[in-house]
Amino acid sequence: MRKLNIESVLGAIASGKEARIYPAKLRDGKFIALKIYYTSTASHKRALRRYVSLDKSADIRFTSTKELIYGWARKEFGNLNRMFQAGVRVPKPYLVIKNVLAMEFIGDEFNKAPLLVDVQEVTNEMYQDLISQIRTLVTIARLVHGDLSEYNIMVKDEVPYIIDVGQATPLDEEGASELLIRDLYNLTRFFSSRGIEVIPVEELLSSLTSSTLG
Repeated sequence: MRKLNIESVLGAIASGKEARIYPAKLRDGKFIALKIYYTSTASHKRALRRYVSLDKSADIRFTSTKELIYGWARKEFGNLNRMFQAGVRVPKPYLVIKNVLAMEFIGDEFNKAPLLVDVQEVTNEMYQDLISQIRTLVTIARLVHGDLSEYNIMVKDEVPYIIDVGQATPLDEEGASELLIRDLYNLTRFFSSRGIEVIPVEELLSSLTSSTLG
């Protein structure tokens, strides 16, 4: 982590089944996010095995739980980098060491941006932006998020960022189409519940399919 010139690491600002997020202050005063994956959670291990089984390209070994988690961290870093390079709005990845992933901090100083589910005023612009992001994700990055919902999207200055991409799966892997349909239904359900006029999932899927084939 010396490469990042970290001055201090603050307390966790988010925690989930697989990891905790810590804001870290750099010596130049800027903040980054450190995602530190748990290395001893049995339920997390089972979940990772399920997702990794969908991605034959994932370089993850199963000889120990730690190796599995280290591999998962590398997989999320790789997915973030692939998405970022393709133009998908995700936190910019910096580096990964063992079970620690360093990436762009989405927020103001050490205050993280809210999740989409917590945004009071959801707009049609946010919906259209996310549909555009999914199109870029599928047609250029050739990936499917696989767990996209209002809980895996952050909103900063009314602009959505897609997060938690460890389980993202290559478009040509078995089961990817089912995951894409689920992602689309999740977004449709959420925005529809907030009064936004949405595009039918079948229409979205048809458009994405024709784009990928083209």
